[in-house]
Amino acid sequence: MKHTGWIGFLMSQAVVAALGLAPFHPVQAQQPEKLSVGYSGTGITQYTLEIAKRQGLFRKNGVDPEIVYVGSGTILSQGLIAGSFDVAFSQGSEAIAAKLRGFDQRIVATVANHFNHVFLSHPSITSLKQLKGKKVAVSRFGSGSHFMTDLVVKDAGLDPKKDVSVLQVGNSSSRMAAIMAQSVDATIMAADFVPLAKKQGFNILIDLADTKMEYPFLSFHMMTPVIDRNFKLAKAFLKSISEGIRVLKTDRNAAKAAIQAALKTNDAETLEYAAVRAAKVLEVRPFPTVAGVQTVLEELSEREPKARTAKFEDFVDLRALKELEKEGVFK
Repeated sequence: MKHTGWIGFLMSQAVVAALGLAPFHPVQAQQPEKLSVGYSGTGITQYTLEIAKRQGLFRKNGVDPEIVYVGSGTILSQGLIAGSFDVAFSQGSEAIAAKLRGFDQRIVATVANHFNHVFLSHPSITSLKQLKGKKVAVSRFGSGSHFMTDLVVKDAGLDPKKDVSVLQVGNSSSRMAAIMAQSVDATIMAADFVPLAKKQGFNILIDLADTKMEYPFLSFHMMTPVIDRNFKLAKAFLKSISEGIRVLKTDRNAAKAAIQAALKTNDAETLEYAAVRAAKVLEVRPFPTVAGVQTVLEELSEREPKARTAKFEDFVDLRALKELEKEGVFK
């Protein structure tokens, strides 16, 4: 006789009990928790997130990130402060500047403690000193690209406020279009554009990665109350990011697939260059450094007096990273 529905289920449970077996209880799979993540910058920022998504690492660790692109780190920082995002992924100078202005924004991880940008110029400009009187593009005033541009211009012995005209143009793609159209003479540029720039005859005046200067180039930022409310989720998110970086550094094919999806290009030279560059600059153990934060504080001290006496601990929240390190995640 065939039993169906609840009668069949109850009889089957009775048989299980009679045989001394553990009864079966249907259990719903735990749903990943949503986390709102905003990011600025193109290139390595994109595929650091893309690789974790493609490899299923977010879902494995119980995270369902809602990832949104914002065209400027300055605007992204404002969105984080306003509560539009739980996490911001941009340059650490954004979080440090916000904290100096009284907003409790913290760096919770830094996946690149060295620069990954280059300074690109029109073919007629062959040295940094020739930037005097020229038009230079940044994404937005006060942004990470503006911060790096000031460093480069000062390194050339020029005054960024007097000797060059700084224009707000947009992200690396927009700045690349501007220099190709000769609307600007030079710009800071994501390294992913180097193969294209060379093909177009532009000069790489300086590769900031060669400076060896420490700087929180790619950092994840959160407001302290948000960290406190979502600590386990933040920890799971950072674990996913670290695991994704390990894949980027060790699996060239997976890295190129993520880069191809992020950059929307099939150019073999660009994919290879970006993969090699990512393996070099990204860190599986994503702790910010004292020297990197100090680089930012020294640059900001001219317009932010509080930066002169501020300390590393004022700008970071390393609780999640320290727990992950104890668990052996970064080995």
